[in-house]
Amino acid sequence: MRCIFCKLNSESSVSIEHIIPESLGNVEHVLPRGWVCDRCNNYIAREVEKPFLETRYAKCARFEMRVPSKKKRVPPAIGFHPQSKTRIALFYDEEGQLCVGADEGENESRWIASLRARERGTLWIPHSQAPDNDYVTARFIAKVAFEVLAERGIEVDGWNDEIVEKKELDEIRHYVRLGKPNLLWPINIRQLYDKEFQFPNGGELSYQVLHEWTILNTDAGEFFAVIAIFGVEYSINLGGPEIDGYRAWLSENADASPLYLI
Repeated sequence: MRCIFCKLNSESSVSIEHIIPESLGNVEHVLPRGWVCDRCNNYIAREVEKPFLETRYAKCARFEMRVPSKKKRVPPAIGFHPQSKTRIALFYDEEGQLCVGADEGENESRWIASLRARERGTLWIPHSQAPDNDYVTARFIAKVAFEVLAERGIEVDGWNDEIVEKKELDEIRHYVRLGKPNLLWPINIRQLYDKEFQFPNGGELSYQVLHEWTILNTDAGEFFAVIAIFGVEYSINLGGPEIDGYRAWLSENADASPLYLI
């Protein structure tokens, strides 16, 4: 057994790699011990996953979806009270009740005094928009995509060696493991459905989808990982930093998502 990122022997590793971080609601989809060594697991959590989880988009989306971190905490939403010029934090207490207060480091007495002095006021609360199409997002999605590919054949004999030895995967492998700030690996980002959308499940039953994925193999021989997280679809070319082939596929298929091909 070798690590799919650094290619070193990982027989003694104990880490279980979450394909999508627990802090985005994933507790089920993991790579078994050894597929990602302890060293790479720790590095990726710190340098690839954490920067994305700390983006404004991710924090707002997790708050709105009430998705807790590994420490069982839902990140607060940070807003602003213009009358007192105070940053405000909306958060859930231990009983799950929505609370509001001055953000850490702010003058709470000034904020309370302003509330008492006025019958009306304004709170500006951010709402999650589309994630930024930047280096942080690209590297995070490259990590998820590479692990999605590994997960797809995990029951196949010799699949670990296939992933490790495949030279065509080295560019995206190194992008995740080593980083390359001067390269913005292109990804296609679009909103498929509202993050709180309820999918029908027959009768009066319905369910939400936090994340889903597939691998698209086009007629041109390109492989794209297509990943939806909180209703946002991210598509990335596993073979190199090029996205035109996916956009051509969308044009040929009336912008249908590969996630729902019949």
